[in-house]
Amino acid sequence: MEYSYIAENIKRYRERANMTQQQLADKVGVSWEMISRYEREESLPYKKLDEISKALNVPKSLLLEKHVPDKYSGMDYKIPLFLHIPLSNKFNSNQTNYYYVCPEWILKRDKECIAIDTSLIDSSEENFKMNGVIYVSKQIKPQRNDWVVARENGRLVAKIYNGDNRGALGKILAQEIRY
Repeated sequence: MEYSYIAENIKRYRERANMTQQQLADKVGVSWEMISRYEREESLPYKKLDEISKALNVPKSLLLEKHVPDKYSGMDYKIPLFLHIPLSNKFNSNQTNYYYVCPEWILKRDKECIAIDTSLIDSSEENFKMNGVIYVSKQIKPQRNDWVVARENGRLVAKIYNGDNRGALGKILAQEIRY
C-alpha cells in the first residue's frame, strides 16, 4: 500500500508508549481488531487520526510523515531529527525515526550530532529564532558564551552557557531558520 508508513508509525508510537492494541483501542473508541487492521494496512485510519495522536501523545504530523524521504535515503549527511521530546528524555539516535539532511561541515565537527526542531525549545534570548532546527553536539564541550540546549523544569531551553553543566544537553553548533 502507498501509505504503509502510517501503519508503521501507529505501531511504532503505540509500542513506544508501552500500550497494547487494546489500550489504544479503548482510548480511541474502536476495537483492538481495528487497531490491528490499521497497523497491518488493512484499513486506513484517517477518521481516527486525531484520536490516535492524542492517545499516543504525538502530533498528528508524526503519524502522517515518512521517516526518511526516499530522495534522501542515499545521502551521507543525515542526522537524527527530533520533532518531539523522547519519553525517555534521552536524545539518542534510537529514540527517533526521523532524519535531517545537514551540511557536511556539521558532521565533520561531530559525527554524533543531532537536529532538534526549534518548536520544542523555549528561549527568551532575542537572537534565538523559533522556526527551524538546531544542530546540537553532545560531544563538543561548550565554552563560556556558547549557545547550549538545556533541560530546565521539564522543558528544553536555549541559552548562553555560563559554565554550569547542570541540565546541559549539548552545544548548539548552528541554527537553520525556515522562512
